[in-house]
Amino acid sequence: MEDKKVAIVTGASRGIGKAIALGFAKEGYNVCIVSRDVNLLKRAAEEITKETNQEVIYCSADVSDLEAPARILSIVIKKFNRIDILVNNTGGPASGSFLLQDDESWMSAIQQNLLSVIRFTKAVVPYMKEQNGGRIINISSTVAKEPSSVMVLSATTRAGVSAFSKSISQELAPFNITVNTICPGGVLTQRLKSLVEEASIKNNISYEEQMSKSLEIIPINRFAEPEEIANVACFLADEKSSYLTGASIMVDGGLTKSIF
Repeated sequence: MEDKKVAIVTGASRGIGKAIALGFAKEGYNVCIVSRDVNLLKRAAEEITKETNQEVIYCSADVSDLEAPARILSIVIKKFNRIDILVNNTGGPASGSFLLQDDESWMSAIQQNLLSVIRFTKAVVPYMKEQNGGRIINISSTVAKEPSSVMVLSATTRAGVSAFSKSISQELAPFNITVNTICPGGVLTQRLKSLVEEASIKNNISYEEQMSKSLEIIPINRFAEPEEIANVACFLADEKSSYLTGASIMVDGGLTKSIF
């Protein structure tokens, strides 16, 4: 068991996080999944274990809790005696104009989407240094590169994650620790469906019509499946990506524009 790589995946009870945890388990890793809803966590752990026959443990926690990283890491180290991969994945904050966001909304978004990434990363790095290797993978969003006025909280905090990742990648590279950021576009998760539904109500059109309009701006003309984001995470966790660090990878079907 101790020879198997060990991964922590936050926000992993469903959606992208769960797909990444499943992908890691299929690769033979032991996985610790983290989320607030203990019932969803338990169900996800059971489903992944049943499908892969790999050990999956779960820890219920709010990633914005200052004590969460140390508590979760202590459980993982006690159980597996190592940590090889950290995936920082958090749900996006509420949408809306910046004029509608008060200080509480900003502080909540910063705690959940930026400071949680910093704290979890800071917690695992000493162990990864001691092991002379590790992978830190941050799940961000294309709004980090192309901000949207209605997703100002997400755009601001996600851009901070990309900058943080690039900055620390240089410091950690000599220890064989890579730090990369995945920036998904539209992914068929419950959050995306909720955003489409909100837009359909605002535009006074049906959900199906709004979904069709949303797809028009994506060159590949479809949203990603969570498993497609997981595939990129699995590559970044593998030795095949050992020379790749400090990158923000757009996984968006060609959605983000280029200046070239």
